Amino acid sequence: MDLSKIQKILIIGLGPRTGVAASNFLARKGYAVVVSDSKDRAALTDALAALDRGVRVIAGAQRPELLDEGFDLAVLSPGVPRAIPLVAAAVERGVPVVSEIELAYRFAKGLIVAITGTDGKTTTTSLVGHILAALGIDTFVGGNIGVPFVSFVDRTRDSSVTVLELSSFQLETIDRFRPDVAAILNIAPDHLDRYATMDEYVDAKMRIAMNQRPDDVFVHFADDALIRSRLGAVVARTCGFAVRDTDAAIRFDGSMVRLAVVDAPVLDPTRMRIIGVHNVQNAMAAILMVRAVLARMGRPADDGAIAEAIYSFKGLPHRMEIVGEFEGRTFINDSKATTVNAVEMALASLTRPAVLILGGRTKGDDYARLNGPIAQRVKRLLLIGESTPEFARLFAAHDPVPVATLEEALAQAMRHSAPGDAVLYSPATASFDMFRNYEERGDRFRETFQRLVRGEIAWT
Repeated sequence: MDLSKIQKILIIGLGPRTGVAASNFLARKGYAVVVSDSKDRAALTDALAALDRGVRVIAGAQRPELLDEGFDLAVLSPGVPRAIPLVAAAVERGVPVVSEIELAYRFAKGLIVAITGTDGKTTTTSLVGHILAALGIDTFVGGNIGVPFVSFVDRTRDSSVTVLELSSFQLETIDRFRPDVAAILNIAPDHLDRYATMDEYVDAKMRIAMNQRPDDVFVHFADDALIRSRLGAVVARTCGFAVRDTDAAIRFDGSMVRLAVVDAPVLDPTRMRIIGVHNVQNAMAAILMVRAVLARMGRPADDGAIAEAIYSFKGLPHRMEIVGEFEGRTFINDSKATTVNAVEMALASLTRPAVLILGGRTKGDDYARLNGPIAQRVKRLLLIGESTPEFARLFAAHDPVPVATLEEALAQAMRHSAPGDAVLYSPATASFDMFRNYEERGDRFRETFQRLVRGEIAWT
């Protein structure tokens, strides 16, 4: 893809973040930009208002005939499947189809850190950015975290570092994208409504390393057998973090995080503000990535400064976020938990009995895997959302209670809990049955909790 020869570009999918950002970026660069979206204009009001006036929008259909206009490049928004007829027709006609990440990469300067995995991506991406900034490095954070790469790529410099969270959807259509440091945090079943097999999903994730060179670094969870089975195809230098593997570059021994290269503890998890073994794993991955960046920049690693930066990291909303206490119960917003693996980790991080609020729009995961953790750690299971009939069958042994609204869920949680318990909203599913995204879902949970505190929700 030679950008100097490209004149007309098709954006497929007018997402309010990526689609708009990519369209406006290209319009500013002087390209002729056309956007196609299956939604009608009424459903795209906010996105249309944010578009550059020079961008033409074709709404309401995504017909392959649109390609008759002649396009030199198509940019696929991450929420749009490659299987739709318009994308298939573009590929058949020889029109390059790339992700916004690939597009922005062609304009980027400085070092790039790219992070993927089934769970923990956003927290780890934010943590790496936080550490680098604390060390005085000019740092940009974006990607699937909600800040499109193209929205800041023109501000990157040779001395800066860009830290990107990447989903499997974004990785599907990269071409030359090459991170100096890449990481796969874990792999568990997810998005099996989009991928025909688990192998397809893993293949998409592994694309993060496909263009790396021997002097690049690939960070991975050494305890994950799926990732280990694919390491033979990785050209970059591999560095593992682990809980069980004693040969890993960095590991958690149950009390301290130890770095093999210095043969000493480098992190005390009890001083971290983010809780759970999964966040210890995220911190270990972050340490390896930051050390790799510093090495590439020719700077020595100050493990003490890195640890202090980790201790100061407060975490992010919607990820095991304690929203408050009421009548001795601790209410936790874990709306970002959209997979079985995320809920398993959330439950494992609790040290008290819990009422679990579960449900939403399923994504093809093996939700029955939650039966064991629920039996061990949950005193009452509440089911919400369109998954309720399916989950009622899967978790019948736990006598689940169906609820129609979050107001009803919190009222029932109070009735089925006692002082000292936790009320955990960790859905294991997508939010699109009731909410626009997991952020809105988590915000609504927080607002509903405040209504409970104010006495606006009857529970006694």
